[in-house]
Amino acid sequence: MRVDRLLSMLLILSKKEMVTGKELAEHFEVSLRTIYRDIEKIGEAGIPIASIGGKGGGYYLMENYQVDNLFFNKSEAHTFMAVLHNLDVLFGKNEKFNDIVLKLENTYKREKRDSDKWSIQMSHFSMEKELKEYLFLMNQAIEESKLLVFDYINREMEYSEREVEPVQISFVSGQWYLVGFCRKRNDYRRFKLVRIRKLRVGKGFRKREASWEEIEKIIEESYSKRGIEVTLKFSNRIGEQLTEYFSKEAIRKTEDNQYIVVAQFPYEEGLLKYILSFGKECEVVEPLFLREELKEYVKELMHFYNG
Repeated sequence: MRVDRLLSMLLILSKKEMVTGKELAEHFEVSLRTIYRDIEKIGEAGIPIASIGGKGGGYYLMENYQVDNLFFNKSEAHTFMAVLHNLDVLFGKNEKFNDIVLKLENTYKREKRDSDKWSIQMSHFSMEKELKEYLFLMNQAIEESKLLVFDYINREMEYSEREVEPVQISFVSGQWYLVGFCRKRNDYRRFKLVRIRKLRVGKGFRKREASWEEIEKIIEESYSKRGIEVTLKFSNRIGEQLTEYFSKEAIRKTEDNQYIVVAQFPYEEGLLKYILSFGKECEVVEPLFLREELKEYVKELMHFYNG
């Protein structure tokens, strides 16, 4: 991960009077060109790194400039160390995370490990081992610029093999996602982890030039093409719970103490199942064709259970 390398580089520079590009390249096992780019990024962030050319030269932080004072106060540093510790638990033993924690601990002395106050459990116990394995493989593939190959299950329970150039692992609304360039769809896609099977790391690939902002825009446009605006009415019995599912901006309380939600949803069978998960506390107001589809779906369920 580039972020942990930049942080480690700053901490090394804060502890040494001078360090050469070659030493940094050997320490992080990357090319000199990568180190030069990293130094540029640190400089762009407003951190004054100076350099001296020739024999005995190298990079150094300008005098009286302290990394620990720049980034964190003591409380913030302890919280950051706790988060890194729990990421280590999730992704498996990671020397880079551990290296950062040890360096921060040397800078910010503390009486008790703050990570003891934190506990992150992202899945049911039955899924935890597989989740850790998948996160570890995904992280490895991103760092080494290698393909991820897996079977993906869509909402209709159909399997398809995917080759993906991984870009990011994200955790959104209680779900893990893999973001990357799908060679089958020839575009960037977001894959839900719970639908991935037989994940393995493939061959290396050359990274694409798209920025993260461009990737996000492509993904959002792809989803919006398949999405529809839906108006839902909720009873006041679950009104206070709606912020768990929708943004506050999407929720409006009516004069008769009902709640109206207007939101974008992907137009697929899973939408009907999602709406039905609220039971009789939720009613589709618009669009009308979705109301009719929901009625037909309920009729099919009744027919199934009535035999």
